[in-house]
Amino acid sequence: MITKILLLTLCLSACATSPEFGNTESGKATVNPEHLANTTQFGYSQATIVSPNATVIFVAGQIGTNDEGPNDFESQVDRAFNNLVSVLEASGGRVEDVVKITLLIKDHNYEKLQYLVKKRLQVFGTTPPASTLIPVSALALESLEFEIDAIAVAFR
Repeated sequence: MITKILLLTLCLSACATSPEFGNTESGKATVNPEHLANTTQFGYSQATIVSPNATVIFVAGQIGTNDEGPNDFESQVDRAFNNLVSVLEASGGRVEDVVKITLLIKDHNYEKLQYLVKKRLQVFGTTPPASTLIPVSALALESLEFEIDAIAVAFR
């Protein structure tokens, strides 16, 4: 318990002094302490803090394969993000409510990373969620190139 209180105190202290603190009116704030890289330019934040009494939405891994269209990496990423948005909306959330994402990339390389940076910025804008990217050798199906899951916190 003491450890949790200490971590919360440290986090709030870092947020209060950080120029990247973000918009607290939405019920969430991005955190990028001054001594760490400003990762918002790459479509993610170092951390996200949320207000109490919010609805938490856990979105399972979304994929983007399609029987009737191209299934290259970029197409799968686009569809997976669209699926994420659809699940959020069906759950009473919005993309602005996302506080954490995890990206799984099969056969990760620099070109794929560049596309993900572009996509994260397009989807999340100036208040991006915390993000973890995990390169993998395989996903659930051989045809899968990409998967994204998310945690969102709705304040309505």
